[in-house]
Amino acid sequence: MPPSTTAILALPREALPIQSTLDTLAAIPEEAVWLASRKSPETRKAYAHDVQHFLHTLGITSQHVLRRVDHKAVVAWERYMREVECSHPATIRRRLAALSRLFQHLVRYHLVAINPVREIERPAINRWHGMTPAFTPQHARARVAPLAPGPAPCQHPHGAASVCGLCPTSSHAGSGRAGGGQPLDHREWR
Repeated sequence: MPPSTTAILALPREALPIQSTLDTLAAIPEEAVWLASRKSPETRKAYAHDVQHFLHTLGITSQHVLRRVDHKAVVAWERYMREVECSHPATIRRRLAALSRLFQHLVRYHLVAINPVREIERPAINRWHGMTPAFTPQHARARVAPLAPGPAPCQHPHGAASVCGLCPTSSHAGSGRAGGGQPLDHREWR
């Protein structure tokens, strides 16, 4: 007589640790799985910090409450960051993006119906205007001159300033122009 299906599927005693491992993995909250799936430790740390900010600001203490979040809570959080904390628009966008990624994951695995962050309008940021001030070649030389008397350490006109971290370098070595053809003292990087 052929063995029964239950006998074929029965696990031997030495396979029990695998089953308990699977049970342990199944007990991990999906939010933790999402965070662990990020490849870079820096990304995991940044995402964790941004999502913790959301949870702390709204007083969310359990995954059940998090999974009931709707767009109203996200709008309140965005407004709090903008009006109370006076957070920079790029910070608000980054935090919203991290929270949106979490909810995308929860939607994908059918733990929430919709991503409440998806339709939230992000604050505008100026992508054409850099926030880091740049030096003209004259300013760079004036800043470096007291530090390095004598000839410049390299042939590039901004070499000494670059070594000292005082001015950005350009892919157009020696041209005095940044990537988009603008002078180095021009703050619009394209």
